[in-house]
Amino acid sequence: MMKKSVLVIDDEKDLCEVMSRALKKEGFDVDCAFNLAEAEHKLTAHPDIVIMDDNLPDGSGLMYIQMHPVEFMKSFVIMISADPWTSFQERSALQGIRAFLSKPFSLDRMKKVLKPAQTE
Repeated sequence: MMKKSVLVIDDEKDLCEVMSRALKKEGFDVDCAFNLAEAEHKLTAHPDIVIMDDNLPDGSGLMYIQMHPVEFMKSFVIMISADPWTSFQERSALQGIRAFLSKPFSLDRMKKVLKPAQTE
């Protein structure tokens, strides 16, 4: 079976590194982008899973998805945010975002959220 590809988009390099190592251990092929400009280039590879922070140095992840929905149609999108508001989660769901991770989160929580993506 082919490895599922994951693109992690988060400006916290340490968090990207930790997530990348954990995902590789789970058998994923992982790439990281630290801002939207870098992500834009890497999204052309149509990763199976996109884990995206909402608060990036060059804009909002949620707004980026709203403006570029086609790039995300084939991806299982997981939004990360430190914003605990349920309205944010509801808006995320309306954009086709499949799961939500509230910062801070554990690697176990991330793995649980990824389970449905592994079977698609």
